[in-house]
Amino acid sequence: SLALLARSAYGISWALIFDNGNTWVQQTYTITVPPPPPPSVTSGPWYFWCGLQPQGGGVIQPVLGWETSENNQVNPNPSFPEVWAMNLWSLPWNYGQSGAPATQESAGIWVDQGALVASTVQWENGQWYQQSNVLSGAAAGQTVEMYTPASYFEGDNASGDNTPMALCESELDGGQTDQWDFTVTFTDVYFQAQTSDGVQTLCETATDHSDGNGYVSFTGFQMIDDVTCYWFSITLSPP
Repeated sequence: SLALLARSAYGISWALIFDNGNTWVQQTYTITVPPPPPPSVTSGPWYFWCGLQPQGGGVIQPVLGWETSENNQVNPNPSFPEVWAMNLWSLPWNYGQSGAPATQESAGIWVDQGALVASTVQWENGQWYQQSNVLSGAAAGQTVEMYTPASYFEGDNASGDNTPMALCESELDGGQTDQWDFTVTFTDVYFQAQTSDGVQTLCETATDHSDGNGYVSFTGFQMIDDVTCYWFSITLSPP
């Protein structure tokens, strides 16, 4: 998200980046809504997400966020504390061209701790489609979706899906990011490529590691077919 443009956020970031012309055309994951940040944390926002990044920048991303700017929720005044919201975001890298806005954002869904939320990003019919669907918890059944034209991400040297990078990230803003004290787990994670070229080799580079700002760990990797990588879980943890 914005950190991809300004790289000021704190957290762990992990990416699969094609350098052979191949692209990612679909991702799916289910996120488990974590506990709230510690009560002492008053500055944010904090975001947790996996997304697809086009060549040139920007990102297409279903995002679980705390203290976000979103004030348009499909389930206002829920029966549980308003801590985490699920949103669909698109940040066009060429905003101002082809009618592209600086940001495109769906309505949000308030979700409660422990809820499972399934999200999909799909390249289809010359545009991007995103959907998030709450599978369990007090907001079960709530869903949002959003379409993004390919023109938002195209430039002189780009066309079509144009997304060589898939990534998962804890994107923490504000002055209290060192108080992050909970894990965030994505389960049933799928990344599907346009062709089989280099897919298995790239996905096999995913290993548990820290970047100093957090730790990422993986379980249950397998190739579903020659274009689709799967992990049972990808977990982001504090350093």
